[in-house]
Amino acid sequence: MNRKKVAVIGCAGKMGQTLCRYLLSHDDYTLAAGIDVTRVGDDLGEVIGFGSTNIKVASNLQAVLTEAHIDIAIDFSTPATVVNNAAICLQNRIPVLIGTTGISSEDATKLENLAIKMQTSVLIVPNFAIGAILMMEFARKAVKYMQNVEIIEMHHPQKLDKPSGTAIKTRLGMLDELNQLNRASTEDNIPIHSVRLPGLVAHQSVIFGDIGQTLTIRHDSLNRESFMPGIGLALKQLTTFTGLRIGLELD
Repeated sequence: MNRKKVAVIGCAGKMGQTLCRYLLSHDDYTLAAGIDVTRVGDDLGEVIGFGSTNIKVASNLQAVLTEAHIDIAIDFSTPATVVNNAAICLQNRIPVLIGTTGISSEDATKLENLAIKMQTSVLIVPNFAIGAILMMEFARKAVKYMQNVEIIEMHHPQKLDKPSGTAIKTRLGMLDELNQLNRASTEDNIPIHSVRLPGLVAHQSVIFGDIGQTLTIRHDSLNRESFMPGIGLALKQLTTFTGLRIGLELD
């Protein structure tokens, strides 16, 4: 089986570096390129502490996609650049997996329309941790029985978006469940509290309250390796549809 060639956008960031190390040890994918605005020209292997790989960090995404014959792109850049990066990938008919959060609904619609036009796919995943996905599913089930709920999400200070994409998707799932039950509810009914402190990675608690009791559903990612199984799942799902999807699907 031919390994698919993957380009990592934002390869010099903490998540990008973890992802590159994961891809270098994977049997189904080949790390073929790294794109970033820092460390340009440096050996990607040296950037991630993996030794020489003969892959130079590049800054021109369009050139990389063409010259390296990329099959899949993964974006862990910034909210300011992710939409443009994804558009370039889609225009080249390259499926793109997006882990960068902070994409507006309007931009998501634009990417969806472009993906459909180019007959390719874009998958936006707010959180790759399998436990976080289960947390969202459990919260959606719990809200049917306990409607008083608040979300506390805590991340490292370098996380640029606030609230997190995970918290937003958790709230949207619960609101959808309530609307299906004809219990009209709005975002104001499910507050989100954001914390940014050194020492944190990615943590979220969904706290429900009722007469004489509380229920807390909590997930903690203690390191970035916790996201890698979800990356593998996302890469498999990325090539099974056309258009836009948001979030991973568990069987």
